[in-house]
Amino acid sequence: MDTCTVEVGLLRKKPCGHAAVARCLNCEQPLCVEHALAQHSDSGQKTGKFMCKDCQAAEKDYAKSMAAVAKTQKARKLAEIDKNLREQAAAPPPAKKPAAAKPPAPEQAPPAEAPKPSEALEFPSKDGSSGYTAKKD
Repeated sequence: MDTCTVEVGLLRKKPCGHAAVARCLNCEQPLCVEHALAQHSDSGQKTGKFMCKDCQAAEKDYAKSMAAVAKTQKARKLAEIDKNLREQAAAPPPAKKPAAAKPPAPEQAPPAEAPKPSEALEFPSKDGSSGYTAKKD
């Protein structure tokens, strides 16, 4: 059975010495009931995991610093977007180029005449002779 190794005492530091009931989630130091700090999920429920006082403080400092970094990065992105928008608003609109004269379009052949509705069409048969002839009224 392990004993709690958290140092106690003001002037003379010594191990706690009580029976350990858990280990620190981070440093795996044996902890007694008095020194084991329960961890909670985002919803506030206990997770069944414990940390020592030093690791708990380090985790809180890390979370604060990461939040500050995220806030700084977000502020930097917003400042960059604002700067780009101001530059676009201050810049004169692009000068319009005069339209180049279009070359004349090549002359197109007149469209082929469609068959008149009064004429019947010829369809050649397999032997090469035309089975249908055009009737002229």
